[in-house]
Amino acid sequence: MVAAAIVLLLSAGSAYGQSGGTFKVPFSFVAGEKVLTAGEYHITEDSTPGVLQLWGSDRHAILVLAGNIQTLDASTQTKIVFHRYENRYFLAQLWVEGENGGRKLPIGRQEREMARKSDPNSMAVIVTIDGHKGGQ
Repeated sequence: MVAAAIVLLLSAGSAYGQSGGTFKVPFSFVAGEKVLTAGEYHITEDSTPGVLQLWGSDRHAILVLAGNIQTLDASTQTKIVFHRYENRYFLAQLWVEGENGGRKLPIGRQEREMARKSDPNSMAVIVTIDGHKGGQ
């Protein structure tokens, strides 16, 4: 099954690592096995290799596994990518402007179930974040 890819663009700045990055998500989404509401989120690389830390305005952090992925060309934008199945969104990837390596979250049980049930002809949607600055 093919999922639609939803991409949120971050403003300049690292989306992971010591400086972290902040982004607004206009819909509820699943990160790992947790359902998160629409809102503003911060993402950093955890001190544990292969783990991303994600927290919202409530300051409650969640940890999600994320493997490395590579592309030949460096990313032209800092962005997070979501897979969409019907009206459900799943955090899938993180890319940082100027880097050819990104992070990819494994497909979890909930996403696998939605992929089995969903229409494979979904369209991709790109959402840009204007005027929102990544944190340091």
